[in-house]
Parts: sequence; C-alpha cells; structure tokens
Amino acid sequence: MRYLPKLPVIIIIVLLNPIKAFSTDIPDPRYKTIEYIKWYPGHYYNAIKRTVSFKTHRSVLLAGALLLPTAFIIDNRVQNYAQKRGFYSKSISKIGDLYGNPWGYIGGITLVTATGFISKQPFPKTISQVQLIAESVQTTALITSILKDITHRERPNRKSYKSFPSGHTSGSFALAACLNEIYGKKVGYLAYFMAGFVASSRINDNKHYLSDVIAAAILGTIIGKSFAVQHLFEFKIYNDKNNSNTSISYSFKL
Repeated sequence: MRYLPKLPVIIIIVLLNPIKAFSTDIPDPRYKTIEYIKWYPGHYYNAIKRTVSFKTHRSVLLAGALLLPTAFIIDNRVQNYAQKRGFYSKSISKIGDLYGNPWGYIGGITLVTATGFISKQPFPKTISQVQLIAESVQTTALITSILKDITHRERPNRKSYKSFPSGHTSGSFALAACLNEIYGKKVGYLAYFMAGFVASSRINDNKHYLSDVIAAAILGTIIGKSFAVQHLFEFKIYNDKNNSNTSISYSFKL
C-alpha cells in the first residue's frame, strides 16, 4: 500500500509498451480531454527515456561518479562532525525540512501558475509547466521510495531503514532542475541553493548520510532535467508548427 499515492505513475509505466511515436499536436486538456489522456503516455514515456541519455546528463553523471564514492568513504566523519558541531540551529534546519516536503513543491507550482497568468502566456504552456513540476517530483518520489526499499539502509539516527537516498533532497533537486529550465539561471541558481540547503539540513538533523543526499541530488537532477528537456522539445515542435508571426519561448526569463 505504500506506493498507492503514486499509482498514476505506476499505471502509466506499466502501459507503455505499445505506445505510438510522440505526436506533435499537444491537446489542450480544457477542450480535448480524451485526446490529452491518449497523448500523455507517449509524452511520459519519452521523458523517461531521456533519463538514460548520457549525452543529456554527462556533467551530472561524471560529477556523481567522483562525488558518490568519496561520500561513502567520508560518511561517518561528516556525520560525526554534523552531530558534534551542527550546521544549523534547529529552527533554521526546520526550514529545510519544510521546503523539502511539501512547501517547496507548492511554492514552485504557485510560482509558474502566477507568472504564467501575469505574462499572459498561452494557457497550454502554463499547464505544461505545472505538469512538468508535478510529474518530475512525483516520478522522483516513486523511484526514491523504491530505492529506499531495495537498499534498506539504516538511518544514522537508527529510527528506520529508509536512508538511501534522501527523499527530501531528490525532490528538491528535481524541482530545481525544472525551475532552472523554465526561468533560466537566475531562478535556477536560487532553486539549486535551496536544494543544497535541504540536503545539508537532512545531515544536520541526523536523518541522512552525505552519500544519501548526494545520490538523491543526482537522481532528482536527472529526472527533473529529463522531463524539462522533453517539455522544451515538445513546445519547440508545437511552436514551429503553430506559430506564424510570433514566437513563444518556453522559458519565462526573469
């Protein structure tokens, strides 16, 4: 029953095999609900395929290949330092806990919805950006939950065997990857900074080891970027096909 909240994603993945090639017509869910439902599995499948693209994620994978083994080696040393000296006070660390679940996600969706209306961008594009965050975070949460059960690593506080990888961290980095693609580096850097803060707060709170949060950061970034690149690709085709005089940019730059 633990995966029940994420069943929509599981069902989509299970039904993927006979999926047709991606359609360049992105149905507006307000008026073409059935067409949108038929279109969505192909969209999701193509985004998932991008998670295994070395070309798309070269820098993240190379950084992970260096950082993750190192983190395993120094896990206990970092944990001991964090518990003896602490990175943050409890009140500051609580902000990281709340941002990592659920307020960061709520804030991200609120931001893209508000800026979509303020900038008067096409409604399907705003829906696409909200969908991007929702499906990235949900997919990251699903895969993180599965990995927690597979690895069965005990938390440093000894309270459960759900340590590897960190769910707060993976979700925060998925959100950061999405916001970086939507708004560009100005917002992206801030979002990644907050994701890093969440990661360090999880070590500070003795909930995770360094290797837990580094693995989660890699996972969340890859999934978030994969879905963002798929959305970018879809809207580029959509714009090329439907725009005559004006061009709609995927990113709402600040």
